[in-house]
Amino acid sequence: MAFNTRLLLLLGSFAVLLILSYRQWQDGSSAFAVALTLAAVLAAWLIWQQCSTRQRQTALVLRALANQDTSLNLRDQPELQQLLAQVQQQLGHSRQQAEAKAQYLQTLLSQLDVAVLEFAADDQLLQANPAAQRLLTAAQQQQLQQGRFDEANLAQLAAILQSTTTYYQGQLHWQQRGYTDRLALSIVCSRIQGQLRKLVTLQSINQALLQQEVQAYQQLTRVLTHEIANSVTPMASLAQSCQQILPTVDSVLNQDDHADLSEALTTIHRRGQHLADFILSFKQLSQPVQADLQQRDLVAIVKNCLALQRDALSQSGVELKTEFPNQALLWLDEALMEQVLINLLQNALDAMQHSEQKQLSLTLERTTQQQWQLDISDTGPGIAPEVAQQIFIPFFTTKATGSGIGLSLSRALLQVQDAQLEYKPADQRGSCFSIRFA
Repeated sequence: MAFNTRLLLLLGSFAVLLILSYRQWQDGSSAFAVALTLAAVLAAWLIWQQCSTRQRQTALVLRALANQDTSLNLRDQPELQQLLAQVQQQLGHSRQQAEAKAQYLQTLLSQLDVAVLEFAADDQLLQANPAAQRLLTAAQQQQLQQGRFDEANLAQLAAILQSTTTYYQGQLHWQQRGYTDRLALSIVCSRIQGQLRKLVTLQSINQALLQQEVQAYQQLTRVLTHEIANSVTPMASLAQSCQQILPTVDSVLNQDDHADLSEALTTIHRRGQHLADFILSFKQLSQPVQADLQQRDLVAIVKNCLALQRDALSQSGVELKTEFPNQALLWLDEALMEQVLINLLQNALDAMQHSEQKQLSLTLERTTQQQWQLDISDTGPGIAPEVAQQIFIPFFTTKATGSGIGLSLSRALLQVQDAQLEYKPADQRGSCFSIRFA
């Protein structure tokens, strides 16, 4: 018999017994009235027992749900047992879905190249994905976990983080080992269970900005070479034609005038031809480079390029120092990479031409971000800061016979191999060109 039916019968019996007991007391049948009253009391006790049992069962059910206990068995309440099983099944399914979504989001964050950091209301770091751990040094991570921003990079982040209450988007100049990176910064503030959280994303945009810079130079070079070529080529051709129809000596012009005009036309033709050849050499800057990327050993490529420069190093009296691992496999275009290295090595030799101490150093190692970095350092006079800002601009050169396309072309050739070329002053003196591979 169901619990509700039993409870209704008990309540009905209790009501009937109370009515009968009241009438018996009025009729003077005290003994029978006492019996009826005792029966009513018994019915009331049974009702209380039923209610207490129901309360205990309800408490057991709620406790089982709270503790995710599936072992509770209500044998005398099959309907309640079935309902409990359904609720537990639905709660279990919802929990599995929530765990699957949380695991998926965690996996997604771990695969992102974007650094993601979560801060509490007091700006203490709560968690960071692997990309953030690669971006930050161990000391920086320890400071953030303690809610401190002592390091220079972290100090500028703290200033923005503490002043942001809703949303922020901008850029950060992030000092890495040997170069300054540019990071896109985004901060989103939200509340989770009433607690303020600040979600920070950091992504390097240096490569993208350099790529835009290279493309802008290529477009500019394309326009300039086209316009100049359109003027120079016909000018040189016209000068050559004029020289062919020049009258003979003394027919119109005397010998001196004829010689002067002939020399002038020859000069115009020769310089026009030189300008045409010069423009042709710049066209390689305006043409998109197609790289044939294959997995290559960078150490072997560098050693091959040094072998090509062995005689030049020996004749110049340059001391060579190298520090390489046994192997460094990277996706590269070997021909393009050799072109870049030969250009950088030749620049280093030219820079040390008048130096008393001539030392060329090449170091290949992994950075804290687990990127391969190749440093080529010389002991030349170095590059002035105001000049260093312009050395990657096409056509800019400090050499008397330089064309000004070597470094800008090298940067473009490295761009298509997902690498970056940067200049930094050498540790002691001279210059250092650094190539970082993603």
